Amino acid sequence: MKMKQSEIKQKRLMEKAQELFWKYGYNGISIDQIANEAGISKMTVYKHCSSKEDLFLKVLIAFSDPIFDNIIHKMEEIDHTLERIEFFYSYTMSISKELPSILTKDVMERPYVFEKLTIYKRQRSLFIWNFILDDGIKKGEIRHLDIDFVSNLLLNLPMVFINSDYLREDYRNKLINNFFDFIKYGLLGGIEVPLNYTERG
Repeated sequence: MKMKQSEIKQKRLMEKAQELFWKYGYNGISIDQIANEAGISKMTVYKHCSSKEDLFLKVLIAFSDPIFDNIIHKMEEIDHTLERIEFFYSYTMSISKELPSILTKDVMERPYVFEKLTIYKRQRSLFIWNFILDDGIKKGEIRHLDIDFVSNLLLNLPMVFINSDYLREDYRNKLINNFFDFIKYGLLGGIEVPLNYTERG
């Protein structure tokens, strides 16, 4: 189906805004520059967003949407619950490294953007954790548990990495082993695990 002119302009705006935010950071670019680079008027920009912060947030969400969609798609190709959990963690951590470091600082310095983006990511992540755990219970791969509670627990576990001690090389292996021990025995409750997980201990 042929795109409407307004849709074409919005697509150009989002693509050019991402390119410029990624290259120069939030403070290094203005709405005027974004409009000029996208070949649209400043008035058109404000038809699609209420402010520069709002545009920044929309760009970050547009960047994140296909990432979460791809995670859900890949989950269908992974058999065991533990493998899905490991994939979800490793994939999201690898993707986060693709964001320019300046953008992380830009997000942290803007409470509105930080709050809205956190809510968005939390909702999408909790949906995936709920799916993983619910499907794992139905297949008998993990024990019955409070899905909402454990989903929130798994979502917040990466906060451990903020502790500087765990960032040191000599703590890294200990953290990984302890984490998978928790997954194996805390979630599974004695249910048989794939061979590659029993070999980790």
